[in-house]
Amino acid sequence: MEQRTTTDPERELERSGDELEERIDHLDDRIDDARQEAKARREESGPGENAAGDWEDTDDDSGGEDAAGFDDPEADEDEDED
Repeated sequence: MEQRTTTDPERELERSGDELEERIDHLDDRIDDARQEAKARREESGPGENAAGDWEDTDDDSGGEDAAGFDDPEADEDEDED
């Protein structure tokens, strides 16, 4: 029976490949853990908890879509042209 001889670069390449497989498996495990944690957090939080405020009960004092104190730079340019 003939035995195949391997060179040092071939052994190193094989060792590197095995190490990469182990690292990929470890990363897959960490990704799965992170996904499970994210899913648990989504389930814990209610549907409206991500909003910065309660917009439905906010009164609009401006009387329209534009806020009364809105500073429109284009309106300033129009005044300068007159």
